[in-house]
Amino acid sequence: MTDVTTADILAVQQLVAEYAFRNDHGQADRLHELVTEDYRSTGPMGEMVGREALAAWGAKRVQVPAQVRHVLSNVRVFRDEAGALASTSYYVAFRDSGANPASPASMGEYHDTYAEVDGVLHLASRTVLPVFADPSAPRPNVAGGKP
Repeated sequence: MTDVTTADILAVQQLVAEYAFRNDHGQADRLHELVTEDYRSTGPMGEMVGREALAAWGAKRVQVPAQVRHVLSNVRVFRDEAGALASTSYYVAFRDSGANPASPASMGEYHDTYAEVDGVLHLASRTVLPVFADPSAPRPNVAGGKP
């Protein structure tokens, strides 16, 4: 199994941060640029498969005025059993759709895998595992997401 390099760690941290930034700052329609063609995301809003599915979701998300901010920490980068680059990280999400936007809407973990495409690191999969959630902070209804 190959060791994780400092360059791997920095690339993963940058990619995770860029994904959150685009999602939080009205650029969700550009998230698909950061993922592989066969990207798969699973979590509370269901499953999304493929870059095109994320592009469609992102195009709808930028039309919804609701604000969200993700705070990320504890990014742990490693090689999985197959030797692929992977990470876990913690997220705290704040949404203006809740009773108190200054209180977290949810907190949990991202379990991500990565693949290089033309020498550039991309997200290959993301599993969102909520640990704590505030039921008074509903998600914006975007592309089949739960209201």
